[in-house]
Amino acid sequence: MELNQTSISYYDRRLARTATCNETADSIVPDTFPDIGRVVCAYGVASIKDQSPQNDRLLVSGVVKTTVVYQPEEGGGLRRLSIPISFAHIEDCEGLDANTVCYVQCSVAGIEATAVNSRKLSVNAQLCFEMDGYQKADCTVTESVSGTDIELMCTPCTVSLIEQTQVSQFTVLEDVNLPDAADLALLHTQCALRVSECRAMHGKVVLKGEAAITCLALQEDDAVRVLTSSTPFTQIIEMNDVSENDMVAARLSAREVDCRLEPDGLLSYTIGGSALFTVRRMQTLKNIDDLYIPGKQLHLKEEKVTIHTMPPTTQAMAEASETLQTAQRASHIISSTAVCCGVKQKEKDEAVLTTSVQILYLNEDQQLCSLQRTLPLTVSCTSRGVLSQVELNARATPSGEQGIALTVSMTGQIAAESRCTFRNIDSYEVSESEGVNSGITLVLRFIDQEQPLWDIAKACGTTVNAIRQANELPSEAAAVSNTMLLIPIQS
Repeated sequence: MELNQTSISYYDRRLARTATCNETADSIVPDTFPDIGRVVCAYGVASIKDQSPQNDRLLVSGVVKTTVVYQPEEGGGLRRLSIPISFAHIEDCEGLDANTVCYVQCSVAGIEATAVNSRKLSVNAQLCFEMDGYQKADCTVTESVSGTDIELMCTPCTVSLIEQTQVSQFTVLEDVNLPDAADLALLHTQCALRVSECRAMHGKVVLKGEAAITCLALQEDDAVRVLTSSTPFTQIIEMNDVSENDMVAARLSAREVDCRLEPDGLLSYTIGGSALFTVRRMQTLKNIDDLYIPGKQLHLKEEKVTIHTMPPTTQAMAEASETLQTAQRASHIISSTAVCCGVKQKEKDEAVLTTSVQILYLNEDQQLCSLQRTLPLTVSCTSRGVLSQVELNARATPSGEQGIALTVSMTGQIAAESRCTFRNIDSYEVSESEGVNSGITLVLRFIDQEQPLWDIAKACGTTVNAIRQANELPSEAAAVSNTMLLIPIQS
């Protein structure tokens, strides 16, 4: 008897999680600024400075660059305060160490600024972290056992494995002359990095994408403008051992965004991006369901091997609507944003998104106002699996006397991941069976309820083929019922 074993090396996704945290900071209004009358709105952009996997945890640290806009107590134009908020988030996850390949995307779900008094602000930042961590895994699977007397039942199982993974940093630089943008002051910058093409060639990965920038800018008359810009980019990343036929996928996140608007309307931005590359391969393994030697006792020393199979994701798209109540009538919507802070799967192909929404609008007196809400949105998903990589696009319109109609469009990826269990046989022993069929060469048995031929053959110390031949059963017959069966016993 010979054990035919296969060694497998792949990257197991140990961490796949979305988490939120809150960070606060107090700030004193500078002496050159007037007293606070009313806080109008607050925005923030997160910059990741470090992400370190170690000792069953992931540490993510950085700073949130917040901008608070307020109306002075004695009137006059709107004022802007810049308040940095440092953050450090620890995510516990068993199996992480310094060699874990980690991807982190940090989004600012909302900024809440409160005037403690006319000279002091308290700012709270709600952060949302989307985290993936891949750990190298090695295992051995026994796919078959060779031997003239062995009866073996195997089932082929195709798994999709991450053969390679790598995180690479890149930078996108751009200068754009925006029409009618002279003498504007930046309030907030939002950046989205999207993949348009990702392909492998010999030892390299070609990544093409788009950096979409959306800015809120304040005019001298306190009106807020929305500025947009889009920059295509191409990056060639070194990645050993990849070839043209490999299935390569990329996920992008903006680690840091630095945006400046010059008085002449020149918009300059520097985006520090992070790309997670994964190389998949398909492999078909044989899973040993059962084995025995007719007329013998087989003693196995084995272990169960669990492999995380990760098929390529499929795209999901959905839309949800909600009416939000306001304390005053909204006459005009300036901007609306939405961030997904968590996903909970439901039955019947539905998912509930915990969504943080921020809407900037003008009331009926043409005053600038901000609305922030966290609400659940139910979306339909046509495919089964875990929904992740969610990106939201919010659209808002005034509704009635004190309402805003909100529509959120979702795009995401559905992963039908699973854990497949295989057998790895380390050693075996064969001994004589003390069966009750000693000296008996043929058994006649009536089979009432349906039974698999395999179970009958194993229990009686014979083979499935021997039962088929003795009863003239077709070669594809796997079970019998309500029949008299001749069972030849092997000596």
